[in-house]
Amino acid sequence: MKRGCTVALITLMWIAVTAPGVFAAPANAELKEALTLDRQEFVAESIAAWQKFIETDPARDLHIYAGVKMCIAYAKTGRFIEAMKSSQNLAEKYPDHFEVQFNLGNMLSAVQQYGKAAAAFKKVVAMRPQEGLGYVGLGLTYFGDGKTEEAVKVLRQARGLFKEQKNISWYQNVRIMIGQMKSFAPYPPDFSNLWLTNNIRSIRDTYEKGVFRQYEDTLNL
Repeated sequence: MKRGCTVALITLMWIAVTAPGVFAAPANAELKEALTLDRQEFVAESIAAWQKFIETDPARDLHIYAGVKMCIAYAKTGRFIEAMKSSQNLAEKYPDHFEVQFNLGNMLSAVQQYGKAAAAFKKVVAMRPQEGLGYVGLGLTYFGDGKTEEAVKVLRQARGLFKEQKNISWYQNVRIMIGQMKSFAPYPPDFSNLWLTNNIRSIRDTYEKGVFRQYEDTLNL
């Protein structure tokens, strides 16, 4: 009887360790607090909690996750300069990571540093050439930097990718963007500022809810 109980206990322990998501739980109190605040949509309050967790020196993937979440929270609460600085700090530590560079592009474009944001998005599309959203980010930052021809060229690449992937909504979005960019040509550069700001925010939101969510899922939090 005792042997049977022991075998059952070992089996349960093996399942807990090897099966994704089974018995998964935050590794420490700081991460648990940050996740709880974030999931209950206490965005402003979560910022200090993410910072507190980062100060515990977590493993690389969790550090990246927390750093990006903190930048997103800064941006959602209108603290764009802090979001930008945090994204730059993260990129200095992990310069070759896809999520880090996408986050950097998002936060630099939010403060209209379009040239630097374009450099980050160029790295994004080089790292993951099948991710159409990266091309959209690059195209928008080219446009913000006054490079309309380059922007249209890149957006056409994005449109082609979305068509291949049967992503109808983003295919249509990009097709409309291209037409709108061309229509701004006769007007002063600042005429398109609101349009550009709204589209850049759309990239941030789509990244958070789609691309970054896939990264989050790999962490089994």
